Amino acid sequence: MALTLVGEHPLAVPPPGGRPCRIATLFTGEAALVTAGASHAEQRILFSEWMNARRRAAGAPPWTPDEEQRAWEGAVDLIVEPPFIQIRPDPDRMALAYEAERLLQELDGITALNIRFLHVRHAAVRAAIRERGDYWRIAPMPQSPKEIAAMIERSRIAIGGEPIYYYNPVTGTRYLTAERFAALGAMDDAALRRHLAEIGAYARRRNAQNEPELEFFEAGGRFAWDLPADFDWNALDSAALRETHRRLAERFVGATPIHLRADAPDNPHWLKHMFTALMGQRADQWSEDVLGGVTPEFFLQIRWLPGARIDQGELMLDPIFAQAEDRPEDSTVAEWCDENVKGFIFNYVREFGNLEYVNIGNLSPAVRRHERVGGHQAYFAEVKHRGDPRPVLRILRLQKWDIHQHLDEGRDLLQAILLSEEYTEFILDRRLGCWQLGMPLPSRIMTRRVSEVYRGANPLYRNCRIWKTYFERDFIVGDATDRIPAERYQDADFALAFARLLGEAAASNLLVGRTSGEGRVLFDDGDEILVTGASGAPERIVVADHAGTFTDYTSPLARFAPEYARPFAARRARLADPEAFRNEYLAGLQEKLLRLQNEYRRRRRAFDTLFKHSKQDPGAFASRWRSVLARLDQTDMAALVDLVRRCCDAANGAPPARTTPH
Repeated sequence: MALTLVGEHPLAVPPPGGRPCRIATLFTGEAALVTAGASHAEQRILFSEWMNARRRAAGAPPWTPDEEQRAWEGAVDLIVEPPFIQIRPDPDRMALAYEAERLLQELDGITALNIRFLHVRHAAVRAAIRERGDYWRIAPMPQSPKEIAAMIERSRIAIGGEPIYYYNPVTGTRYLTAERFAALGAMDDAALRRHLAEIGAYARRRNAQNEPELEFFEAGGRFAWDLPADFDWNALDSAALRETHRRLAERFVGATPIHLRADAPDNPHWLKHMFTALMGQRADQWSEDVLGGVTPEFFLQIRWLPGARIDQGELMLDPIFAQAEDRPEDSTVAEWCDENVKGFIFNYVREFGNLEYVNIGNLSPAVRRHERVGGHQAYFAEVKHRGDPRPVLRILRLQKWDIHQHLDEGRDLLQAILLSEEYTEFILDRRLGCWQLGMPLPSRIMTRRVSEVYRGANPLYRNCRIWKTYFERDFIVGDATDRIPAERYQDADFALAFARLLGEAAASNLLVGRTSGEGRVLFDDGDEILVTGASGAPERIVVADHAGTFTDYTSPLARFAPEYARPFAARRARLADPEAFRNEYLAGLQEKLLRLQNEYRRRRRAFDTLFKHSKQDPGAFASRWRSVLARLDQTDMAALVDLVRRCCDAANGAPPARTTPH
């Protein structure tokens, strides 16, 4: 059944002076989309009138109440925020939401890229979306203050008059602010009467979700619309009308906190409270309940991409991949169809076979606080094995210097392959070296490959099939050491246990010369993850990514002392007992440095010959390893830690906070 449009196209640009479509209702049983009307309730009535007019024209009787009710039960509410049409599904009838999605794509200019889902806080909605590999279909959430302010401005909506309300797309509640209400006094008498009557009517109503149709923003229970339901605004003359409005406005303003009385997007307090009102009901769609153990901050930094589900043993890629093949000239579709994702999915299916679904997303560059050494492209994967109670969370990183990059440099294919393999060996040797020197890395990492068609700068190999290397590991559930809430440091037991672990992690980081390309030490800036026990007590620190290790393998360790005082200086203001924290941190640092030094001296041959199989050229990993071991052997560790202590005592202030994926 073809979709019939009752009203304007939902994404049509309104004429000058006109208003864009903000809400719509799709009646799935009759395949009709209604965009006329100011509310979903009104659209249901308009649809019934439209259908009965068609039936009369065809000589048929009007709908019976039962027929009308069945049609309404098949209705799906839509929220229009160009370029997206957001489906507000009934959690108990997700099939209806996906039928609405299918019908919407019959309209010109609307594809799966334009359709998103709300209500992800409901378990049934969340399960349906994740099991179809559809995380990418979750309605986008603004992050920066600029994006939040723009979202709030777009949320303004009218009922029958001016767009004086701010609309929550999930609950359907409209928020009226004290400033907007007071500003009604500038209208002429007729417009003021209409708006006051409208406010009075909607302030008493609840919508189909049993949510208020209208709320008075931040007035709480301090202000209520207490005029009788049958209050007749037309019976008031101009003076009485305006005096009644003035008294209501005075009460409304008085019930609103001073810093929230004016609509001020440049006021962070107002922005936060309005954002919470409009998005708070759907903020938990990003909660840890969506992905177990993943913080909302991290979830927001994932750009989810079309994935796949497994239906009765058959791999079902998202249909958008087929659209990309049918419309290769469509850059918008191509942008969403990441061929790496297809390769990752195929690898999972070939290896395991018993999967239910796979969701994969790009990790935003903003998720890291320091610039990544080597510029690896990273992905996050949620993989559900059939029969397992929870999905497995994985981090995937593409190797930077791979065949593609070497071909772009003008190498021939054999050279490019050999250089790529050498770099893979370097990365894995570097990981082994970190393990040998006590760095607490993830326990397992896997090296895998996906294919691509080369379309780079080297014309000799254009359209040739080549391979990319990537590394996969488990996601580490924990808190980045630099993101631990300040109140945790007030617990002496927590603070001291954490300080000891941080000092031990610093020791290995120091020995392996982990720095950026510009020589800045990389430590305690997001890659170190604190894992706690059931009681919340610190258990261990895991270094999620060892990028930058063995970068500075020649400088004396004493050169780094000021930067290893930074972890203490950054926390000093939050500590209940700074001196105890510093001492425990330095004790952990010194004990591990001495332990590793003694272990090397006792088992020198085992350390020295560990990489004899590797490439031995100057600058190769084996050469770096020898330099690091010589530095370990020759350093006076007690003097080094004493220097760090003096730097702790002299340090002032702390650097800005940083973050990274786990």
